[in-house]
Amino acid sequence: MSDNSSPDYESLYRRAEAERRQAEDRKLQSEKDLEHYKRTTVKDHVHDIIAELCKIPDARERFRLGDGILFENHENLLQTSEESDVQLLDESSTKHPKPDSFCIHQINDSTNTLITTVEYKPPHKLSVENLRAGLRSMKLWEEIVQSDTIPKSDELNKDEKLRYNAEQLTCSVLVQEYHVMIQAGLEYSYITNGFAIVLLRVPYNDPNIRDQKWRNAARSQLHIWKTSFDFTQSQIPNDELQQTPPGSEYASSDYIPSEHLPSSPLQPGHRVSSRSQTTCAPMDTSPLSDHMDSSDSESNQAAHGRKRGFSQVMSSPPSQRSSARPAGPRPSSGQSQPTARYCTQQCLLGLQQEGELDHQCPNVSLHRRGQNDDRHCINARKLVQILNEQLDCDLDHNCTPFGTCGSYGAPFKITCAAYGYTLVGKGTTSGLWKVVSREAEIYRVLQKAQGSAVPVFLGTIDLKLFLFLHGAGDIRHMLLMGWAGESIENVKDKEELSREISRSKKEIRMLGVVHKDLRSANMLWNDELRQVLIIDFHRSDIDRRPMKKQVGPLKRRLHQVGMPKRPCNNNGLTGCTSTTRGSDV
Repeated sequence: MSDNSSPDYESLYRRAEAERRQAEDRKLQSEKDLEHYKRTTVKDHVHDIIAELCKIPDARERFRLGDGILFENHENLLQTSEESDVQLLDESSTKHPKPDSFCIHQINDSTNTLITTVEYKPPHKLSVENLRAGLRSMKLWEEIVQSDTIPKSDELNKDEKLRYNAEQLTCSVLVQEYHVMIQAGLEYSYITNGFAIVLLRVPYNDPNIRDQKWRNAARSQLHIWKTSFDFTQSQIPNDELQQTPPGSEYASSDYIPSEHLPSSPLQPGHRVSSRSQTTCAPMDTSPLSDHMDSSDSESNQAAHGRKRGFSQVMSSPPSQRSSARPAGPRPSSGQSQPTARYCTQQCLLGLQQEGELDHQCPNVSLHRRGQNDDRHCINARKLVQILNEQLDCDLDHNCTPFGTCGSYGAPFKITCAAYGYTLVGKGTTSGLWKVVSREAEIYRVLQKAQGSAVPVFLGTIDLKLFLFLHGAGDIRHMLLMGWAGESIENVKDKEELSREISRSKKEIRMLGVVHKDLRSANMLWNDELRQVLIIDFHRSDIDRRPMKKQVGPLKRRLHQVGMPKRPCNNNGLTGCTSTTRGSDV
């Protein structure tokens, strides 16, 4: 008598075999084809197996499975559509490099943690033979990157040139995935072409720490090879790509220890760039050995026998600052302080106006700092400066990503450790900052609508450290503003919602701003104000024609509660927003 609750393993096996044969009949023409092949033959089944194991309490605890795993295929969302390969030469670009990464997450309740990434390269781009010939014990920086000579393609040097091609292809894909591992703070990753798997590991000294501080310290000590796999492949003649390099024969898998064992980027012996640096606390590092000295050459050497284009190299960027805080065990994301409550719009409006505290703000006691004064201890300009200095020293505390990353920005919950102000930072990459920073100008125009139709805007900051956000890239800039609210989809009173949407739209239009992207995602319900606040003004235009109607009837909530008006400064704001390295608003 069969147990109906047991899985039908025979049926599962037959299905898997059928899917495998079907997948093998397809030619792998692209990374997408390879990803589909691996998904149907491996990942779907691994997912199902782990899902079954999660139902067994002992297995779930023994293997720390959480609620299972999630396979995800995506590129960084914060990408400019205009970015070209030329922009790979920009260190701050989110497309340096652009791997074909597939991500594996662990799911646990409402959170997911990135476990590893996978780099797919179809076999017609990266053959098993090239992998075998290209993988060997080496000092990659010296022997591959800093080597200036390209073997000739004549018959006499044919084998040497094919071996050179294999090493260039293999090392470029290795470095490309290594870059992702350092950015995301990963210990393990792998590369596959469907026939071979190359397992990668980046060791580190303390297994509890792989946070933003660790990542920035590692990046500050590593050289940069400005290349990409596709560019490397494009430099090799097609006829050479079809040939088999010497040394690609299958060898036994007997383990032979390498003289170049992998080590942590922060292991003693690695060095910070010799360029001058300013730090929040001294780095605990020792000089690197001589073979890691970097080259600052940027010359464009396209002559025969010299490396060309993207394969030119440069040294690591100026050393990044390290956190002054002692690091300890924490979530893999590195961020903390998720329980802090946001300041009210009224609170931030008072801060901007150098006025009184809002007694309804959940953080009002922190703003006072033990004093009995009902006025803010600092103004908005000082807060922006403090936050800039705080984040330049420590990105792992009081800076938490939340919500959904958009196409131009990612939201962060930012808390001022000294005064308890908690607000939103709209973070973006250097490549998108030119577009996103326009919002500062729009908020200046909308000064009279802040805290009424739009959130209170405080200013902009530029980050000295890399704030890497999985799915977004390197965050280097932020707009600071009050928390606007929740999705309007959650509002039950649709009549009130419709009325408030119309009111807010009219208010910003009366001030000469044409939003041009008024989707529901850009209109949030603020329960404190019982109003709709409009966000995301990077697409907006300013209609500078003289306004026939004034916004007189649209009284500011600040003045409604009896706070005195203060004259605006030349920027159209009151006592508000400049940064040591940011934009005055």
